[in-house]
Amino acid sequence: MIAAIFRQRMKLSGLRSFDSIARCIVGLFCLVCVLLVGCGTEEAESNVDRVPWDNSRLQGTPEPSAPYVAVKAYADLLIDRPVAIELEPGSGDLLVLQNYLWREKRSVLSRFDPDKVGSELVQLLDLKEATYSIAFHPEYKSNGFLYLGSNGPGDKGEDYSRIVRYTVNREAPYELLDDSAFTIIEWPSAGHNGAAVCFGNDGMLYVTTGDGTSLMDLDEVGQNLASLKSKVLRLDVDGAQPGNAYAVPTDNPFVGMIDVRPETWAYGLRNPWRITHDSETDQIWIGENGQDLVEYVQLLKRGANYGWSAYEGTRSFFLDRLSGPSPFTPPTIEHDHSVFRSLTGGLVYRGSRFPELAGAYIYGDYSTGRIWAAKHDGENLLWNREIADTTLAITGFGTTLDGDILVADHAGNAIYKLAPNPVVDQEVKTFPTQLSETGLFASVFDLIPAKGVMPFEINAPAWHDGAEAIRALALPENAQAEYPGGSAHRVDWLSFKLPDGTAVLQTLSNPETNRRLETRVLLKQEKEWAAYRYLWNETQDDAVLVPKEGVATKIDGLNWQVPSRSDCLVCHSRQADFVLSLTAAQLNRDVIYGGDVVDQVDLLKRMGILNTSSLNDRPWSIKAEVFEDKTKLVNPYDLSSPIDKRAHAYFTTNCSHCHRPNGGGNAKMDLSPWMEPDGQYLFNAIPE
Repeated sequence: MIAAIFRQRMKLSGLRSFDSIARCIVGLFCLVCVLLVGCGTEEAESNVDRVPWDNSRLQGTPEPSAPYVAVKAYADLLIDRPVAIELEPGSGDLLVLQNYLWREKRSVLSRFDPDKVGSELVQLLDLKEATYSIAFHPEYKSNGFLYLGSNGPGDKGEDYSRIVRYTVNREAPYELLDDSAFTIIEWPSAGHNGAAVCFGNDGMLYVTTGDGTSLMDLDEVGQNLASLKSKVLRLDVDGAQPGNAYAVPTDNPFVGMIDVRPETWAYGLRNPWRITHDSETDQIWIGENGQDLVEYVQLLKRGANYGWSAYEGTRSFFLDRLSGPSPFTPPTIEHDHSVFRSLTGGLVYRGSRFPELAGAYIYGDYSTGRIWAAKHDGENLLWNREIADTTLAITGFGTTLDGDILVADHAGNAIYKLAPNPVVDQEVKTFPTQLSETGLFASVFDLIPAKGVMPFEINAPAWHDGAEAIRALALPENAQAEYPGGSAHRVDWLSFKLPDGTAVLQTLSNPETNRRLETRVLLKQEKEWAAYRYLWNETQDDAVLVPKEGVATKIDGLNWQVPSRSDCLVCHSRQADFVLSLTAAQLNRDVIYGGDVVDQVDLLKRMGILNTSSLNDRPWSIKAEVFEDKTKLVNPYDLSSPIDKRAHAYFTTNCSHCHRPNGGGNAKMDLSPWMEPDGQYLFNAIPE
């Protein structure tokens, strides 16, 4: 079946053989080798001198720097997969949830002292389910009631989301009491699980529930008030009668209505997996993940209908499904996917360290690492702006007694904190707005790279809406790319380690007209990658920097979308090692150099571009003949290659950056290039 789908995909693409562009690249490769180091068979057989690239022009950023940066908060703390951080009332300690969710659901709740040098995590609870959120009872200092929201198997095998109360001993060492688990409420849920919890000033417990599926509200519960799903529930956990876990507050908005769950406070939510309460204003904020185009935040209102699945944010989705008793309430904040891709709700800041953020709602994005702040007076949104641009996979926010803003980095296995950006008040360099100003080309019109800019070829090109690409690598001065370390079965699939000042560029052209469309540049500065796009002009003698939000245009009579910089970094993410093409599996191929056919990886090594010292502990060296076949991708458009290898190559270049652990792909399948077929959750698997 996979082979059939792949063949059909290739048929529909309309792509020609890649041979034509490959011939162009080989010619360009030879030309630049002459520019770089001279040419000749004798020279090709020995080490060759290298001309450094002058990167003095491609520095800085086109926009002013954000006011804050993220710095590691607890460098010595060993923590894996943090997903939530909460300040424990009365102690100053921090409680951390570590969520190891990928295939096997497992979560660990721990405590540590943020003020103690060398503090270690003290485990409180180990759960065989995905646990997302923490809430403390208003009287936690005296009763020790702790509430966790999670999702895991029920008695009949299907998954349930649930809110469970635990009791923490009020005497040192303040351990979680054995057998104290008490389920408050649960509901079946196989995706978009919600299970976020908080208490309001009214002493009630607010609980979020998602639509219980992983796509498009398949059960149509968004507007169904007879279901617990797709709601914010309001429960009285202190007023429960004996034998009950909670009571329904009599002032809930739908109490007494027929075919309505009386626990409902608001409805029409898709995936509300973060909720927070501000005790000063009694505002409750909900961070919600959208479906196709937008991410959004709700400032909770009594009885509100937030529209799902008639609406996705303010976007019409299935309008015929709008059937609840309340009118549609648009989100308080909305971002399209050019800016946000997977919104992580946060907290209202009430610390003293950053007075300019007092009362602001702080939230971020798992995929782009951006952090924003918004101020709302209860009636109107006063302001909303980006305050930090990070490479973190943001899953949660927290604070300390000292007023630090903490950020959980799920993929980076660390907790960060915000700090003032030291470069904000420094002189800003003029970032090149024309491709000819970047220093990457000796001749932009002829597409001849500058000295020290090295073209390279790859085995398996990605799909670019039918466009063809040529690529080059620019390393600053005499810096080198380093071969990645790691286990033998993965290392050839991982991107080379690249120094600050590196630029990797790709120029896309229409193969039918030979018109250049855009040149993409990935630039590494201060250990962070940024993506820039230059759109070629009509005369094809230069290209202009595209605004950060991207642009839609028409070229050769066809619609062409230049993605936003955020869109670029969704694929070129940290989990995917940012630069997708610079791997041994992609570069291990023959190229023409000095009139001879040589191995490209070995050539890069001899030119001083690639440092392979990390391979000293491995049982083989970098030479073409020792690479196993599985570490060399085939061209997915080469009909002479086996269909399974072509499919693997296509998935590797087009899909694996998302569909891998913590890559952001909304499915269980794992298309990591090193994954064997029986571990991909791809063959004979039920879509989820």
